[in-house]
Amino acid sequence: MGLGVILTIIMKCRITIRNLLLIFIVALLGAVSFVVWRNFKFTTPEQLVEILPDNVDIALGNVDYTETRGDRRFWRLQADSVAHEAQRQEVQLENVRMTFYDRGEFGDIQLTARRGKWFSETGNIELIGDVVVKSGQDQALYCQQLFYDNKAELIASESPVRLVSKDMETKGRGLQVFLQQQRMVILGQVQTRLSSW
Repeated sequence: MGLGVILTIIMKCRITIRNLLLIFIVALLGAVSFVVWRNFKFTTPEQLVEILPDNVDIALGNVDYTETRGDRRFWRLQADSVAHEAQRQEVQLENVRMTFYDRGEFGDIQLTARRGKWFSETGNIELIGDVVVKSGQDQALYCQQLFYDNKAELIASESPVRLVSKDMETKGRGLQVFLQQQRMVILGQVQTRLSSW
């Protein structure tokens, strides 16, 4: 069978490039639809409850909570995921971002951490893992653990801390930031390096 015979058959059947392309597209859509149908899993509410970790009553994603005092925003908490344990009155947080608004000389203070805990009864917050605190004065604080006391308006850490600003770097162990007094104290083993000297 030669090329002439094949071309004659194609011409008789009126198969054109356009028709071949259409057949290919329909076959491709059918294959994609089958794969999606085969891999799509229907989840019932009962199955979702079974997936929750033990002692977790509520699990949410992409949470954004703002605490106000009077008619003013005081702080804002955002997290990629949240798991609430009602019995312990504790909320587990993942990929945490916090903002303390209008802190005087410090400006807005922004905190980030890999995970954290929010104690719902007291409003206290503990941040853990790659904690970064940035102020409106182009200062950044780095540590592995940080605790916020909501009643005392105090940020504290017992871990090693590193404070970096434009012309200096200070390292030490332990930290207290008194938000109302706009005062920060590094508790021990303090070393400061000035970069402009």
